[in-house]
This record gives sequence, C-alpha cells and structure tokens, in this order.
Amino acid sequence: MEPRIDKLVSIFNHKLRTELNFQYEKIGLSDKNYFYLEKIAETPGISQAQFIKILHRDQSVVTRQINKLVADGWISKRFSDKDHRRSELFLTSKGEAILPKIKDIYRQVNQNSLASLTASEAKIFGDLLDKVTIAYQPRNSTEV
Repeated sequence: MEPRIDKLVSIFNHKLRTELNFQYEKIGLSDKNYFYLEKIAETPGISQAQFIKILHRDQSVVTRQINKLVADGWISKRFSDKDHRRSELFLTSKGEAILPKIKDIYRQVNQNSLASLTASEAKIFGDLLDKVTIAYQPRNSTEV
C-alpha cells in the first residue's frame, strides 16, 4: 500500500501549526503572520501586490493579515514616492526587534518536530520536502 502523503502532510502540518501558534501567541503573533515579518525583513519596501504574489495566498487573506500587523505596530505601510498607487511594506522597530525571537521559536519547533530523525535523515527529509514543494503544481493552479 502506498503512503497517503496528503494525510501525513496534513497531520504533520497541523501539529507544527499548533505548536507554532502556542509559541507565537506568547509574543502577540500567530503561525499565519510571523512569516510575513520575515519576508518583509528580507525585502524592505516590497509592494503589497508583489508580497501577495510571493506568498501564493488569496489577496483578501494577505490584506487582512497586513492590516492586523500594521494595527499591532509590527509593520508600516507607506505609499511609494514614485507611484502613489503602490503601497510599500516595512518593518517597524518593534518588528525588527522581534525577528531574533521568531527565529528562535521556529528553530526550536523544527528541532523538536524532527527529534526522532538522525541529522542525516532530517537533512534528506528537508531536501525532499523542498524538492516536491518546488516541483508540484496542482492542476487547477495558476501559479508559475
């Protein structure tokens, strides 16, 4: 019998998100929005439209999370000097200050989630997940 990848990934994802939520709620974030802070830190001034595209999520979902992060003081949204229709996203000093804690949390959760694997198995597991994530395109997907 072949493994039910969909089921296994779903269960593993649920466990990871449950733990991440537990840890991130302590600092006022969630498993949905901590990732946004990291991405904005990687590309300060990214437009909201570009940000939505790289996240591969519905525009309304991303906009709702961005507005929450702005309201909570983690990021700022400014109009571009070159194109006033374009909103650009930046971390605030509060957002910058929390990045090391964010990284500590997901490193610890990753380490705990892979504790039953050897270092070699964990590397292979990560490499394989990366490979299938990049290669797999759902048939109804419009993503490139």
